[in-house]
Amino acid sequence: MKKPENIFVSLQLRKDQTSGGLLLDIHFSKEAPNVSVDQETVSWCPTIEELDFIGEVFELIAKGKRAESQVRSATNAVTSRQVDEGTLLDRMMDKKDRRTVATGDR
Repeated sequence: MKKPENIFVSLQLRKDQTSGGLLLDIHFSKEAPNVSVDQETVSWCPTIEELDFIGEVFELIAKGKRAESQVRSATNAVTSRQVDEGTLLDRMMDKKDRRTVATGDR
């Protein structure tokens, strides 16, 4: 793998205590050539490599969320199916009981 060039940031992934979601923190060095600091302002002009790097991380997070969402959807579908089958069985038994009572069959 080629050594990244023109990347002067580090990324930190952490969990938000309030929402439980993931947060991506971007840290940069004030000594980096694409950062300027004056008395009241810090300006950062990300390099193309930095933008690509950050984009890759966002893609990884999005893929993880999609995979997690797919697992949840599959779990919910199985649970819904089990509920539907149980409801269907209850309905069939009720219908059978009503038919038995109406016709006098035993």
